[in-house]
Amino acid sequence: MSVWRRFLALTPLILFPMTAQAQIIGTEADYAVIMDHESGEILWSKNGDTPMIPASMTKMMTAYFVFDLIEHGEITLQDEMVVSDDAWRRGGFPSGTSTMGLSPKERPTVEQLLHGVIIMSGNDACIVLAEGIAGSEAAFAAQMTERAHELGLSSVNFVNATGLEGEGHVASAADLAKLARLIIKDHPQYYEWYSKREYTWGR
Repeated sequence: MSVWRRFLALTPLILFPMTAQAQIIGTEADYAVIMDHESGEILWSKNGDTPMIPASMTKMMTAYFVFDLIEHGEITLQDEMVVSDDAWRRGGFPSGTSTMGLSPKERPTVEQLLHGVIIMSGNDACIVLAEGIAGSEAAFAAQMTERAHELGLSSVNFVNATGLEGEGHVASAADLAKLARLIIKDHPQYYEWYSKREYTWGR
């Protein structure tokens, strides 16, 4: 399942007054928000500002941060990054988690890795990008957190690029909704990638 489909996108057309919304909207989710896409205004919230474990929705920020680096000319879509044994072990087939299916010593491009992150929710792709860009996943997560705070996403603290459980790895539903909007607003050229249902890795 793609990263985007893990995030419930609700339409900005809300016709009910807020008092009616409170009566009509029901969800079993512990955390939820409805945002107006055009204005960014939060129209309805259930624990929306409470930090939670973001899991694979972390990958939205991983992709956003890489998009930023491409836009600023620090990396290109054609750059190749080496798959380390650690990335393979913690994010590849041995991990038993969602994976792009990379093997040690392979050299996928940034574009291929982004497809692996967005479409396949590949933890190995996230780790390879993190190591290739920042030298380590921890360093990448720190840079990613700093950028998120610059964007006004004050609740977030990332300790990895994948969303795999880690102490102190949190984000609020409201900030994740803001991030989803920012991806569309700031990097529209990549938005179509989120609509793709399949991607097959292999040279």
